[in-house]
Amino acid sequence: MKLTHVFTLTSASLISAVAFAADLTFQTLDSNNDGVISPTEAQVSEELAKQYRDLDSNKDNELTPVEFAQFKK
Repeated sequence: MKLTHVFTLTSASLISAVAFAADLTFQTLDSNNDGVISPTEAQVSEELAKQYRDLDSNKDNELTPVEFAQFKK
């Protein structure tokens, strides 16, 4: 496995623990604070990852706060 994959999986696991310790909010999921939730950031929640494509209403492969507000936990 490539080092980048190991890093990504490790990071997702650590972020996952933090996200579940706090409620899943836009701010906790937007780990790089760029104002959107990327597919990688969404992986911390299995339910969010499943709904990601449907939530991304403008199909730009990012979730804005407005799009995330439609997330059904």
